[in-house]
Amino acid sequence: MQNLDKILDKILSDAREEAEKILDAARRECETIEQESSARAQSVIEAAQARASREEAAAAQRANSTADMKKREILLAAKVGILSKAFSEAENYLYDLSREDYCVFLAHLLADAAVDRLQTVQQLQELYGEEEACDGEFVLVLSEKDQELGPLVIKAAKTFMKRVSPDFGKTNFTLAEENAPIRGGLILRYGDIASNCSVETVVNGLREQMEAKIVSILFPPETVRG
Repeated sequence: MQNLDKILDKILSDAREEAEKILDAARRECETIEQESSARAQSVIEAAQARASREEAAAAQRANSTADMKKREILLAAKVGILSKAFSEAENYLYDLSREDYCVFLAHLLADAAVDRLQTVQQLQELYGEEEACDGEFVLVLSEKDQELGPLVIKAAKTFMKRVSPDFGKTNFTLAEENAPIRGGLILRYGDIASNCSVETVVNGLREQMEAKIVSILFPPETVRG
């Protein structure tokens, strides 16, 4: 029996040693797994933080871009409003001229439109042998409120045209009985061609020609950058 007990003790002792080895190996493996798990968890956390930072930075950039765009839109709207107001005031200024000054203004419009048409006809005749008669038969159409100014406007316009050419000063004008559907200015008809010289059209034409220059005056470079 003693031998059996010794054998059992030996088996148990060996088993305990083997168990300790197995447990030690298991503990080390658990520690390794725990370390790897912690590292992976930390990596996941860092990645999430980096992603969050990138998303935060991207969100901030988007917000700044949106704010800048909105700022530019507001500034552009303000500048357009200022320009529109400036030309609107210029239009009202013409409507508010004294009777004498307004009559001179209309005479200049009439003279310029008639001379431009006559010179165009002459050029066509010289260049292409156009047979269109340059007889200067023009029809002047005024608004209802300006109808009574017709004779004075025609007389003054002929004087202005004579300064360009004595022949132009002999141009014939007819004052139309009907009224132009405009607030001010005039319509000049020559055959099938009608020149719209209403105040609104004239001011819009000036705006196209002068807007860039006016912008540079109203909004210097340091202001435009804002």
